[in-house]
Amino acid sequence: MNNRYKKQSPTRLSLSKKNQRGLLLILAGMGVYWFIPIYLKDKSNIESPVYNYKVLNINYMDTVVPKKNELFLVWKTFNNSKRQNPQKWSPYKATIQKPVVKKMVDLNTADSIDLIKLPGIGPVLSARIVKYREKLGGFHSVAQLKEIYGMPDSTYQKISTQLELPDPIVKKIAINQADEKTIAMHPYVEWKEAKMIVRYREANGYFNSSEQLAACWGLEKKKLEKLLPYLSFTVTPTQ
Repeated sequence: MNNRYKKQSPTRLSLSKKNQRGLLLILAGMGVYWFIPIYLKDKSNIESPVYNYKVLNINYMDTVVPKKNELFLVWKTFNNSKRQNPQKWSPYKATIQKPVVKKMVDLNTADSIDLIKLPGIGPVLSARIVKYREKLGGFHSVAQLKEIYGMPDSTYQKISTQLELPDPIVKKIAINQADEKTIAMHPYVEWKEAKMIVRYREANGYFNSSEQLAACWGLEKKKLEKLLPYLSFTVTPTQ
């Protein structure tokens, strides 16, 4: 029989041990890749646990400020479904920073260093305040600061709440003994007005009251009212 008609045996696939291990790793990786989606799908079908939370409704917040300036936040809560105990309050003390208490400044005793600490007051304005205070003989009202040259109204509004005059003692002018120069040194009196006062006093005698001074003196009423706290109508000379 011709050899070409002979039945040929199947060719066997021979792999080395190294190739066999590589093939096994590939098959294992394909199996893992196929198994992961199935595993995750099964996990997603598991129902999540349901927790029965009580729903609370915060109605409002009240702010209570006691006498000691402590702030309490008071929350009133009650069950939205049953609405039991609607009058029950749950107070919570809030932690807050205590307000800084500003130190009051005595306008008649403060020096330039004390005045510079006030908002809007620099070395120039502080020096003017002290100088004007010496000319006046002391302040009897905080509002007199408005008369100082260069004092902005905005600055006065800021510092007026930090100034005080607990015992406003001012230096008075003995109107019945003082000469023209002494009277004219006061910021509220001009030279011609000082001369008029002295001449009237020499011709008519001592002044007994502010009404008598107003009658003889051609001075504006407002200006006289400002000057009166600095006048003394004593007849005998002061020691």
